[in-house]
Order: sequence, then C-alpha cells, then structure tokens
Amino acid sequence: MQKELLDRICKDIYKQFPEVNGKKPKVRSQGSSHQLLIFHGAAETADGHRIPRTVRVVVDNNGSVTKITTSR
Repeated sequence: MQKELLDRICKDIYKQFPEVNGKKPKVRSQGSSHQLLIFHGAAETADGHRIPRTVRVVVDNNGSVTKITTSR
C-alpha cells in the first residue's frame, strides 16, 4: 500500500476513533484487491480505568474504506 494512501486513511480513522490516534496500523492482505488495517489503542473511562480498543478497517486498492469494525 502506498504511503500517501495509508496516511490519508489513518488520518480519517484518527478523527473517528481518537483513542487510536498516532498508532500505526498492522497491514494485512485480504486477497488481491483488499487490505486489512488493524489499529490498537486504549480509551480511558471517567473513573480512570483503561479499556483496550481494536479498530479493524478493510480498504480496497484505491483507498476506499469498505468496512470498519471495532471491539472493546
């Protein structure tokens, strides 16, 4: 995946999920036409506990986001 394309996708994900801001994703191939980006981060609750967060993003070769899933 091209660096400019990856940077643009990351910027969009950071806006939507600030708890993964600054984290670089792991990039995995999903066949010949899709890539899976996996972001790991943590959110903090009001009482100070940390909740791990994983954001998975499927993108096509043009950089269009096909699917976003998240888990806590």
